Amino acid sequence: MEKENEHDILTPGRRIRPPVDDETATQLLKDFYGLFPSSITELNAYDDRNYHVICDEPHVNPHVTTISKYGYVLKFMNALDSQKTDVIEAQTEMLIFLNQRGINCPLPVKSLFGEYYTSVILGVPGYGGLYVIRLFVYRPGELLHRVPITGELLRNVGNFTAKLDNILMTFSHPAYSDHKTLWMLKFVPKLRQFTYAVKNTDERELVHRVILAFEEDVLQVIPQLEEGMIHGDLNEQNLVMSSNGREIAAVIDFGDAHRTCLIFELAITLCYMILQADDIEMGKHVIEGYQDIRKLTDLEKRILKVTVCARICQSLVMGAYSHLHDPQNEYLLVTQKSGWTLLKKLWPLNQDDVLRNWGLLD
Repeated sequence: MEKENEHDILTPGRRIRPPVDDETATQLLKDFYGLFPSSITELNAYDDRNYHVICDEPHVNPHVTTISKYGYVLKFMNALDSQKTDVIEAQTEMLIFLNQRGINCPLPVKSLFGEYYTSVILGVPGYGGLYVIRLFVYRPGELLHRVPITGELLRNVGNFTAKLDNILMTFSHPAYSDHKTLWMLKFVPKLRQFTYAVKNTDERELVHRVILAFEEDVLQVIPQLEEGMIHGDLNEQNLVMSSNGREIAAVIDFGDAHRTCLIFELAITLCYMILQADDIEMGKHVIEGYQDIRKLTDLEKRILKVTVCARICQSLVMGAYSHLHDPQNEYLLVTQKSGWTLLKKLWPLNQDDVLRNWGLLD
């Protein structure tokens, strides 16, 4: 049995979000990257803090040849992930690897000192420890959640999901062999520690039923499933669309990338896409696009419904928990209302009906 370090995974009550404001972010960008922002805008985030910065010439960073006209993302990583420097290095290598292979994703930028990340103490009472700062070239475009959902768009999302994972099949890094985060589907049972944040008794009981089914139907068969590296969070906030609103122009936020079952990537993507479409049957377009590149096995088809439901539960429970501890962050509630509606519709459906709706059963 693999031994778990108690500091690897978030536990209830732990404060991990960096205590940063615009002024601190601006100063640290100058100090560590030699860049001078003309504008700084905080972006939505769960446990990290991300800023979109537009910078002026001149600059004093010897590792930057020309200033990106679209700006940069200055990321302050949460206290938990900031400890995992081997994973940070692995993710940096992965992003460079993907950019070299035609996947448009954030490109890491070196600091004044030639490093891809820097650890800083932010010195705010009640927030101990180090926080890692990173900088990436910003990828412009409209996020998927702002464009109209069509069957064509969802097919393209499914296709992109399989294409991305195919490319990642040729990437490996030792840091990912024992990397753990609470957002990994294999850790769905750990949600039980956080369900107290769900105030509605019926909804809380529903989550517990999904967790139990996931343990029995999915975790037991993991050794039989094909594995590889996955993005781990292909949602409507992490896919950047082309100007016509149909193709994927870029993919962002690889903070949940890890090695696991490939079917988990599709289940995660499916969860967020049917939430966006507000229609369970629209999932068939995602699956169709995915299967153009990678065919599902019978076992993968059989566990897809419960795995999608497990991801919805992760999003709902952790959103409720995080909002309890960070009530100013409305982004944490983004899936709450529609998520419960979807879960209550999908969970009672007969397995064969779901597979038929998704084009996986004649």
